[in-house]
Amino acid sequence: MDRNYESMMILMPDLADQEREEIFGKITKRVENLEGKVLSAKVWAKDRNFYYFLRGRGADRKKYFKGCYWLIDFILNKDKLPEFQETIRLEERILRIIIINKENQTKSKFPGRNQASVAMRSV
Repeated sequence: MDRNYESMMILMPDLADQEREEIFGKITKRVENLEGKVLSAKVWAKDRNFYYFLRGRGADRKKYFKGCYWLIDFILNKDKLPEFQETIRLEERILRIIIINKENQTKSKFPGRNQASVAMRSV
């Protein structure tokens, strides 16, 4: 069953534009390889400050106080979402990600509340 998802990713701020485009291409290509469809993708903010620091992955474990926010809207089969999350988890240049099922936002059991199913990775 295909579902509509929205994802916000925070990338390392010290990446060159070419590296960012490489990551964007890799993620969009992975969605398409999993028989999904990318509806929209855009850089939401470049070098935006955090309220707290994020620790990078890898050997250096560098602290970041800024990041590049990338917003992607896509349709994907719910059974293939874990494979998509694994692809993102293996990418060390992504500091944090959140994936929201947009269809659940409108189907709230409680008035005034959004009950979105959220998958979040914290590094």
